[in-house]
Amino acid sequence: MRAMILAAGLGTRLSPLSLVRPKVLAPVLGITVLEFWIERLRSAGCEAVMVNAHNLHQKLCREIQGKRWPIPVEVSVEPVLLGTGGGIAKVLDYFGNQSFSVVNGDIICQAPLETLLEQHRDSGAPASLLLHDHPDFNNVAVNSSGSILGFGRAALEMARNNRDLELRAFTGIHFIDPVVFRDFPAHEPWEILTAYERLIAEGERLAALFVRDLFWEEMGSVEAYRNLTRKLSYMPEGALPPLPTGKRCLIHPTAEVDDGALLEGVNIVGRRSRVAHDVYLKDCILWDEVRVKPGSRLRNCILTDGAEVKGEHKDAVLMA
Repeated sequence: MRAMILAAGLGTRLSPLSLVRPKVLAPVLGITVLEFWIERLRSAGCEAVMVNAHNLHQKLCREIQGKRWPIPVEVSVEPVLLGTGGGIAKVLDYFGNQSFSVVNGDIICQAPLETLLEQHRDSGAPASLLLHDHPDFNNVAVNSSGSILGFGRAALEMARNNRDLELRAFTGIHFIDPVVFRDFPAHEPWEILTAYERLIAEGERLAALFVRDLFWEEMGSVEAYRNLTRKLSYMPEGALPPLPTGKRCLIHPTAEVDDGALLEGVNIVGRRSRVAHDVYLKDCILWDEVRVKPGSRLRNCILTDGAEVKGEHKDAVLMA
């Protein structure tokens, strides 16, 4: 199996964090989302991964090309944003004639990818989407046979008129056969939903996959990013490898926290960061090479790469 991580989005809702790093490089408990998914894919038997890039693509290219990965990782730069369909179509040859998996680069999920790929292949459908029950996002209509019948407003209308249909949410994880991209352009912007809707209109089956008790969180906004960190910190240890779940305080080995600093709640201190004496941190996320000056009082703050902070701050994103 080969896979693609969709990481080319602008990250508008995650701003200002997405002005510093592309979303897929945001650290979660000290591990980037990219590292999380590459390890999850590797452990599921994935042989190689393609990542597309647009926003801050230079940083993503440096990260991918400058690190030794457990499996080959390549990057596809999109000078013009191609969308979820065009971005995959641009590199379709990378996957040969085999089914492949696609994962959104702004989610954390413990889906059993290898099992789901087998279910996709057994379904006979050209594409299978992992769905779950998430009331805020439920807009995919599914029948009792596990077939997807519609998306968005059309799905909501179907469900109103047919009580046998259920509404579920798309997780951002799908398994696709190359035939899905038949007759679609490889170098123009378009969304994969367009291809899925055409399959349904042509009478093809679009399969729905489900996992019981699925953990899924997106980090599309600053508040969602904070909530994700908090939830993972309170999960049992080892619940979602490779993330170090179950720890309220994570200090990178290269970071320094003075003995005279007081840390309460959930705090993450990133690489080469320094927290001085007489500092109070509560529920703070420090990225890399952050400096917190003596006497500072920080509550529910995110400090991005290279930030130097002093004074009292609450509910803030503090940048270099």
